[in-house]
Amino acid sequence: MFKARGKSLKRIASAASYNSMRKDSAQFALIRLLAEDGKTNAAIDLLSQNDYTFDIMPVIAIQLENKPGELARMASKFGEEGININYVYGSVAGPDAKCLFVFCPEDVELASKIFSKEKLT
Repeated sequence: MFKARGKSLKRIASAASYNSMRKDSAQFALIRLLAEDGKTNAAIDLLSQNDYTFDIMPVIAIQLENKPGELARMASKFGEEGININYVYGSVAGPDAKCLFVFCPEDVELASKIFSKEKLT
């Protein structure tokens, strides 16, 4: 996030990106959950009923082929449009399965318009 330049430090990550990472601390852990389509309200109710503190962040979930270069290709699309990525995480069920990557861009509305124009899965 910070890069040393001489005796000063220059921020190379955006403030929004830094703030999202700062939420994780020694006092608590940050767990990111992705609710199934149509189940967001049920997830909110369950977390609320059990007194969990939570926040809702809009994200973009994309299925990618499980092969080298796919994540770089997707990240490049964000970069070409000038959209910073606050964070990204992903998972895959096995070597022959598609990967699910979850992106949290600074401008989720612009990103969703760009990616809805293309067939990404």
